[in-house]
Amino acid sequence: MEQDNTNLEITIQYTLDQNKITIIACKGYGNTVSLPSFINGYSVNKIGPYAFSDPLRAFSILSDGIEILEEQIAGLKVPGSEKEYIYGQRLQEITLPEDLEVIDGYAFYNCKELSTVNMYGGKIRIDNGAFMNCEKLLSINVKAKPEDITGVRGILTELTSELCITFIKGEEKGVFIFPEYYEESIENISARVFQYQLHGAGYRYRQCFEQGKLNIIEYDLVFQLEEIQTIHETALNIAFVRLKYPYKLQEGLEELYLSYISKHIDKAVNIMIHKDNIDGLNFLTNLGIMSKEIYTEALEEAVRTGRRECAGILLKARLFYYPPKEKSFEL
Repeated sequence: MEQDNTNLEITIQYTLDQNKITIIACKGYGNTVSLPSFINGYSVNKIGPYAFSDPLRAFSILSDGIEILEEQIAGLKVPGSEKEYIYGQRLQEITLPEDLEVIDGYAFYNCKELSTVNMYGGKIRIDNGAFMNCEKLLSINVKAKPEDITGVRGILTELTSELCITFIKGEEKGVFIFPEYYEESIENISARVFQYQLHGAGYRYRQCFEQGKLNIIEYDLVFQLEEIQTIHETALNIAFVRLKYPYKLQEGLEELYLSYISKHIDKAVNIMIHKDNIDGLNFLTNLGIMSKEIYTEALEEAVRTGRRECAGILLKARLFYYPPKEKSFEL
């Protein structure tokens, strides 16, 4: 996650206190921001309140006399254009600094087009509302191991929508899906109280952390719950990524995922066809669990929907697992 010099040029406005930097706002040409880990030798440790949701408010709540500093991060310029504040619905992807310690409240509030967060490991305090209403946030990429302390749990508590978390450290990679859930408030008129009910397994999955570290066994055990296995596409996605990236996946739990995919292999293949997911379809065919009939039906669907590459993969796999019988002739 090093600063990419092919990025568009940005200007960072920040404060410096006790040799630590707080990001106040950011100007640029595009919709992607890669925050540096250091500015003029000082580490970037904090993203201030409203920094990427409302820059004007971010400046208005600063204490009197605080000096606002600026640093230009080298990158491409856009001829004929002026840099503008990158915030709200303009922001689509952000890379956080390596030594980040705090994301203040409402820092990314209402960034409704934000889809990807790239971050490092380490303990990060994420205050209330930091990622509120980031309804399109789908992916968090973490340069750490799942069992390392990270700020992932803090982001997950802010959002009830489905999120895909990818941990990468060296050659090791683990991918974990945290499904959505929602709360329902039911009024008990006679008792004059409201009762809250949780729907979906997403809340249970979000509890699989201990002191900022993902408990992988506990995560995998949640898959046994009926409430997750009845949501077929979500359950298939969870099983698929755990089998494809089996980071510290225990043998017995691997069988749990494989059994579920085997039971719903027709649905799994159709999902890959409709998403035109070539890599995913290759993985499913290599499992060797599809019947000849399922291959035939999937091949017909691939042809019908114009997924030529998918059709080629299915045809090749069917011929491999179910080669045509050679005809014999009696003389």
